[in-house]
Amino acid sequence: MEITKTRGTLICLTLLISFFLLAASSAQAVEKGPIKVGILVSYTGPVPMQSKCITTGVEFAFDEVGKEIGGRSIQVFKEDAEVNPTVALTKVRRLVEENGVQFIVGPVMSHVAMAIHDYISKNNVILIIPCAFTRVLTSPEKARENIFRTVETTDQGNYPMGGWMIKNTPHRKVVIAGSDYAAGHHSMEAFEAAFEEAGGKVIKGVYPKLGTIDFSSFLPAMDAAGAEALFAFFAGTDAVRFVQQYQEFGLKKRIPLYGGGVINDDPYLDSMGDAAIGIIAGTHYPWTLDTPENRAFVKAYTEKYGESPNRYVEYGYTAGQMIVAAAQSLKGEVEDAPRVAKEIKRVASRVVTPSGPLEFDQYNQRIINYYVVKTEKRDGKLVNVIIDRLGKVSQADCWKWWNK
Repeated sequence: MEITKTRGTLICLTLLISFFLLAASSAQAVEKGPIKVGILVSYTGPVPMQSKCITTGVEFAFDEVGKEIGGRSIQVFKEDAEVNPTVALTKVRRLVEENGVQFIVGPVMSHVAMAIHDYISKNNVILIIPCAFTRVLTSPEKARENIFRTVETTDQGNYPMGGWMIKNTPHRKVVIAGSDYAAGHHSMEAFEAAFEEAGGKVIKGVYPKLGTIDFSSFLPAMDAAGAEALFAFFAGTDAVRFVQQYQEFGLKKRIPLYGGGVINDDPYLDSMGDAAIGIIAGTHYPWTLDTPENRAFVKAYTEKYGESPNRYVEYGYTAGQMIVAAAQSLKGEVEDAPRVAKEIKRVASRVVTPSGPLEFDQYNQRIINYYVVKTEKRDGKLVNVIIDRLGKVSQADCWKWWNK
């Protein structure tokens, strides 16, 4: 009889303890609430398309896991940086101090990223930069444990093309042209360094201001004596106007056009029209990439949004994949940024992005897979077709000309 009572007491105690443990666990889950992600891009200003695509890419990655990780829902906060460093600093403080986000994806512009860099460095939050690509942000001096970047640097996006042109084209004397701001100058500096190191010669540099409407006063300077090709950096609507006017001025027939990926960006090809045909450029992500992972990604994305993805969608999607992979590995425990940062690096190799396996260097800069594409018209549609693959390119591969 005593044994039976004792057993009954033990069973009751066990059940009671289990109940309290379950209650405590549930209370803890409720207390933690959702995993919070802030998206800080510029929905107004000159880069709304890039901002929209990055946002869509992030959300698409979250949709794939049902917007839930480790039993916690994912809550997204969107803030408009307005391409304004002061505004961005106010918005990032709101995301961290008022909304309590554990992750921030953004911003788009490099000068905005530089403005929030120090604040992010001192706070318990992970920043994933999807588009701001000044080489400085992930240099040894500026790199931080809690700051990652999914976009290539200005060097990674342009330096490889210098050597490629010497090896694969007859051009030895070129003119360079870019928008007159940091990204334009840094991109051209990187290309020039590689091109001349490989034996070529840059005979002139032309830098119209950002937002130029009429390039007619600059085009004659690009038509320099002895020029065999033009390597250019113009982005967005600047690229559309430049490409169209370059053809209208008659230069395209005599001086072939090359550039970094922005000169023939997928989202702007329809606006450029046939003037874009024949442009050759380097990029980290051509949506035409024929791999099982990218085919599945393009199919799912196109079915949902009715259009093909582009490089900006891929940047955002990769950022979302990183958050998902780390949070899943940590079973939703994402409150400690240093721990999360280490986990992102540890699980990165498991993440297969649309452009290939994910990899970071010691400074949290993405090591990209580099492709050379040519704009062609196929079945009545303008597409960037892969004509060469250069393999992996790290920022360190491009440092020897400036980072001693």
